[in-house]
Amino acid sequence: MIEFAVLGPLRVRVDGRDVPVPAGAGRTLLAALLLRADEVVPTDLLVDWLWDGVPPNPERAKATLHMAVTRLRRALGEANVIRTATGGYVAEVPPGSLDLHRYRALVERGEHAEALALWRGDPLPDVRSDLLHREEVAPLLEHRLGVLEQRLDGDIEAGRAAQVVEELRVLTRRHPLRERFWARLVLALHRSQRQAEALAAYQEVRALLAEEIGVEPGPALREVHRLVLTESAVPARDARAPRQLPVRPRVFVGRHRALRELDTAASGSTVVISAINGTAGIGKTALAVHWAHEVAPRFPDGQLYVNLRGYDPSGQPMPPEDALRGFLEALDVPPSRIPPTAQGQAALYRSLLAGRRVLVVLDNARDADQVRPLLPGTPGCLVLVTSRDRLTGLVVREGARPVRLDLLDRDEAVALLEAGVGRSRSTAEPEAVDRLVARCAGLPLALAVVAARTAGAPSAPLRAFADELAADRTLDALDTGDRLTSVRDVFSWSYRYLSDDAARVFRLLGLHPGPDISLAAAASLAALPLTTTRRALAELARAHLVAEQVPGRYSLHDLLRGYARDQAVEEHAPAELREAGTRLLDHFVHTAEQADKTLYPERKPVDPPPARPGVRPEHVESHAAALAWYGTEFRTLLAVAAHAAEHASDARAWLIPECTATYFHSSGHWPEWLDVCRPALGAAERLGDVRGQAAMHRGLGRAATLLHRWDEAREHLDTARRLFHDLGDRVSEAYVLVNLSGIHETGNRSTEALPLQLAALELFRELGHAHGQARALTASSWSYLLLGRHEDAVRHATDAVRWYERLTDLPGHAAAFGTLGLAYRELGRLDDALAMIRESLDLFVESGDRYYEAGVWRDLAETHRRLGDPEAARAALRAALTIFDELRHPLADEVRRELEELG
Repeated sequence: MIEFAVLGPLRVRVDGRDVPVPAGAGRTLLAALLLRADEVVPTDLLVDWLWDGVPPNPERAKATLHMAVTRLRRALGEANVIRTATGGYVAEVPPGSLDLHRYRALVERGEHAEALALWRGDPLPDVRSDLLHREEVAPLLEHRLGVLEQRLDGDIEAGRAAQVVEELRVLTRRHPLRERFWARLVLALHRSQRQAEALAAYQEVRALLAEEIGVEPGPALREVHRLVLTESAVPARDARAPRQLPVRPRVFVGRHRALRELDTAASGSTVVISAINGTAGIGKTALAVHWAHEVAPRFPDGQLYVNLRGYDPSGQPMPPEDALRGFLEALDVPPSRIPPTAQGQAALYRSLLAGRRVLVVLDNARDADQVRPLLPGTPGCLVLVTSRDRLTGLVVREGARPVRLDLLDRDEAVALLEAGVGRSRSTAEPEAVDRLVARCAGLPLALAVVAARTAGAPSAPLRAFADELAADRTLDALDTGDRLTSVRDVFSWSYRYLSDDAARVFRLLGLHPGPDISLAAAASLAALPLTTTRRALAELARAHLVAEQVPGRYSLHDLLRGYARDQAVEEHAPAELREAGTRLLDHFVHTAEQADKTLYPERKPVDPPPARPGVRPEHVESHAAALAWYGTEFRTLLAVAAHAAEHASDARAWLIPECTATYFHSSGHWPEWLDVCRPALGAAERLGDVRGQAAMHRGLGRAATLLHRWDEAREHLDTARRLFHDLGDRVSEAYVLVNLSGIHETGNRSTEALPLQLAALELFRELGHAHGQARALTASSWSYLLLGRHEDAVRHATDAVRWYERLTDLPGHAAAFGTLGLAYRELGRLDDALAMIRESLDLFVESGDRYYEAGVWRDLAETHRRLGDPEAARAALRAALTIFDELRHPLADEVRRELEELG
């Protein structure tokens, strides 16, 4: 086992044995590559870090670096992970072997204390490179302080304020101008009932800030001071409260007027942020997220965030109901309990926020109509809206307060550029900085791109970049409004310096219709190996051409997406673009098929066409992994399926809905099931694909049944039955009969359901189809039970159990045992009933289906009650109640009444 450690002195181990690392250049080289593990580090950058920007012999610097790499590889032996790449070197570390990677993963999961425990002191004190420490180690130390702040927040909110006071006193001494530590110290003292000390601490930092830098305390510190003065501590946070704010911008400069306006407006309910002329890239999101983090402590009940994609190049803003569903899920509403209509969702959303203090950030809104359904109905919550539109209607009708965001002034623009290139380079070439700032016209997005480009070549003079930019005349239109071309040339200036692989990935990402994309999907889209794609995405992220807001998920700014798509159209033949789109569809179809098989092994195979060369489906090998994949990719699957249905040229258009049917059914996303099947059905009809039509009619019928839309369900299922019959697919035809029986069964018409179930059973028997017989037997046994024909119910349920013993359908097996137990109970065979219901319970627990597990606990409770064991009945009901409460299901109230009746 190989281990690398940089969160402290540099360390390499193999099977617990230390591997000596050469001192000097070798140690610096390994540290640099590990700090950027799995990314190509350019040769010029390594040269600068190894010799602090001043190599002893510049003409032979690269040759000397190569010799250092050779010696380092030899010293590492079996721990050697250094690979040569185009333009530099890369350390390809095994998963989990680098402490820095483990630290970041723990932080992402919110395990802050565990993440901080990985640190063994300051990073790399045994590595001598001032430049490396300034450019790579210093940001890492800043990140650690941010994580420490989050851990302290958790301690304070968990009631451990008194225990962290002394730690915070030490931190404020070490970082006297870091207001966040002072704010937490004041709050911790207040929560420890030490109000006098809290006020004294505030006065101390206020005097310190005035003396050292001539400013007053910021909003967060002032808010905590207000709480102390009013003797009103911030309420303890609900552990389940959503915390959806994106990562705070690493660099944020200026915007003092806008921040003051936001502070003033915070007493209201809605704030609109609108840029002049709706300019894109002006920094609306950065301002909103930065300020939201500052005021987040005022909203202990959570922070909600959504990108409404109002100005997406596809022209398809997010429907308000999609945003509402996302918010309701974040507020712990199970998908099955979300109302199917937009009006019902909005009403539930407003009800959940009533009486709570929640911060809602609605980013990139198209217009006031898109925003209105997402506004809380009562005071206490604060809404931030960003948009290129002025949202005048929202200002007039809802009393929103506009905040006018202008281009950065010269000093702010210089500060933003310096954050990327470094103060020393900026001070050395002030004229070049002025020219770069002037060419970027104060647009933050353009400045960020320029800063990334210049920072990538730290040894090159800034005047070279200024000359190049001026010669290309690429920034003429930056201040002309929010047309797509406003920043096109800035993007092109950065784009043409990409490696071939990164440029290919960037262009083809413009074809992706989803909100973001995984590494594997991007590799399939570009037909590149995973390692190559990973390096390409890392290069794009460094150039600010993609964003990785969630580890492993990549997204493009809407303007960048449009620019990437334009480049793809310009540089690829139409046939190439169609092939790339088909590869992307193949990726999701084949991964979804594997995930569907994992969730439901006995389902009739879908058998999609073979994947195109270059497609790399993801491996989903467990039930939990399948659910996790569907949960992560769900919105992307919907977008890809809709795009495929609109642009379909073959039978793949309906395959994503078909391969996602099991997840749709079990997760409660039934309205989305309808929404995705309808256009897929239309595509199948246009192509004359009868099998696709039959599958989509069945999906629509099943979804409509679950939503109690009986007439619609019957129409679709009748059509599906006819089409499957015409195709000669008698197995699918028989399954549709079982689906049709569900319409009557759910509608309490078991006399009409039973003939359909028996017809399906006869057909499955004729075909010798084991799983179909088990399904039909279970369904018919339930109808017999409801009709009072308990002996028949026992007979059919017993046969179903026997079939399921040969199969791998855990929920089906559990349902058969449960029905058998209930039939035994009605016949007075209580001991047999108890045994069967316990079998059902065990299988539902194993399958992970919490809703049905809770239902079986109720069945068990009633059986214990009839056996004269009220204590066991109460225990079973308490178990059911716990699950229903966790699911926030209305049946919890019925269970409470049953517990009260038991006494």
